[in-house]
Amino acid sequence: MDLAVALFNHLLAQQPEVRVGLAALAGRRVALSIAPFAVAGVLTEDGWLAASPGEPEATLAVAPLAALAAQLSGRAPGFDSLTLSGDRELAQGFAHLAAQLRWLPVEDVARLCGDVAANRIEGAVRRIAGVKGAIVWRLADNWLEHLREESPLLARSRDVQQFTTAVDTLRDDVERLEKRLRRLEADCGQH
Repeated sequence: MDLAVALFNHLLAQQPEVRVGLAALAGRRVALSIAPFAVAGVLTEDGWLAASPGEPEATLAVAPLAALAAQLSGRAPGFDSLTLSGDRELAQGFAHLAAQLRWLPVEDVARLCGDVAANRIEGAVRRIAGVKGAIVWRLADNWLEHLREESPLLARSRDVQQFTTAVDTLRDDVERLEKRLRRLEADCGQH
């Protein structure tokens, strides 16, 4: 089995409710990319991902910093950090379900040393990393905001949508104007 598929299925094993949703998409080929991690396959009737040849029908790409910030904060990445391609309806459904995936390290540690020890280790890590994790999240969030607002290297999806809508409107207006000019030229040519 492909290592990426095995890791993805490991996350699914920790969250059976996500597998129930993925089972509804059985037989569909999907891909998830959070650079440098990428996984692709076909969804099974049990909600697992199985390796599959061929191109995915839908691809979900998540910005790596957004994924890290989301994992640290326990939130799902915002839609402005997602790129969907292929079958839009499938991509949106897959994105909604994939956003619910969380790695639960305490479950993995519990397999190694038992539940009590795993909970104590988790508590100690939370106490140690709690403030640092919050600081990292705030720094990443501020950095992303700086890239969007202060030095616009990243565009917000709503700004891109507004721009493309404006371009489409302008194109349609130009086509209407050209049509009117052709009619006027034709009318002037008849007289």
